[in-house]
Amino acid sequence: MLHKKHFLNRYLVAIVIFILLAGIYFSQLGFSSKSNQSEPQKSAQKKIVQTDFLSDSSENNQVQDQRLVSYADSKTKDITLKNDLNITASDKLDNTLEQLKASITQNPEPLKHAIMGPSNKHIAMRTQLLMLLEQDPHLVTELIDTFINDPNSLLGRELSAVLSESGHPMAQVAALDMALDLSNDEQVRSAGLLLVAKMDEVTGETRDRVLAHIDAGNDLSSDLQQFALMALKPAPSSAEDYHRVHQTLSKVVLAEDKNVRRHGVYQMAQWATSNEDLKGVRNLALTDPDVNTRARAVMSLGDSPFKSDENRSVLWQVVDDENEPPPIRLYALKSLSRYALNDTEITKLRLMHSDIRDDSN
Repeated sequence: MLHKKHFLNRYLVAIVIFILLAGIYFSQLGFSSKSNQSEPQKSAQKKIVQTDFLSDSSENNQVQDQRLVSYADSKTKDITLKNDLNITASDKLDNTLEQLKASITQNPEPLKHAIMGPSNKHIAMRTQLLMLLEQDPHLVTELIDTFINDPNSLLGRELSAVLSESGHPMAQVAALDMALDLSNDEQVRSAGLLLVAKMDEVTGETRDRVLAHIDAGNDLSSDLQQFALMALKPAPSSAEDYHRVHQTLSKVVLAEDKNVRRHGVYQMAQWATSNEDLKGVRNLALTDPDVNTRARAVMSLGDSPFKSDENRSVLWQVVDDENEPPPIRLYALKSLSRYALNDTEITKLRLMHSDIRDDSN
């Protein structure tokens, strides 16, 4: 009996131990399962975190790249702006001159006489040069030097037009130095005189130099004499200055050369300060042997601001002279149309215009 009870106790102990071991086993198994389930979650979370980090890093890199590009663009603009600011008017002038030279080389054309001036092919570049001269008048010295270096060339023609348009006093001095003192070449001298002749107005000093040259009478060439008269442009003048000019022109209109007389009569009318100053013009309109000189005198009486009775009388004499060529008589009628005429004169003007035009046909 005791033996049986002892055996039962041992059996119960074994069962308890088994139950404890089983509990421990299943407990470990459950913990392992939870661990295995949490690992993918942690891995997924880790991947999400890594993905978010990579995304944030990519965005940061893009922002950084954009900042770098913006910074580079800003630096480029700053450099360009500084370069633009460093380009002087002189640099622009040199660049324009080089472009003009290249264009002339690529588009050659026959060199015409200086009186004809340049063509309109390069008018845009001439305008650019004039704008640069307005910005910095001191640049005129470079243009003058380039012109004097080769005045009788296509480039010289272009620069002559620019300098004439500028009217710069230094250009006047340089042109007259070349024409009157420094050169014996007729073409070079002509280029200098015509540069001044194509200016709208000159200085008193230029007027006096041209006047002294005409008075000296040293030019034997008809062209040079005419160009010198053409260079006698309007200038700030006193009554004494006008008197000196009138005295010189009174001699010029008596020259043997008909072309010189023609230019002389035109200048006499331009420089007239009174009706009395037109006496020589009226005389030439009636008596000069050259038809072109008479025509020039007739047109000058029409252009003159002095619409005197003496001028009107001379013009009617030309109209009534049947020995005059019809073109000159028509010029006289056109000049008369600028005068204040009475009704009788207006009627006569219309009839004479019709008759002379019919005769010329």
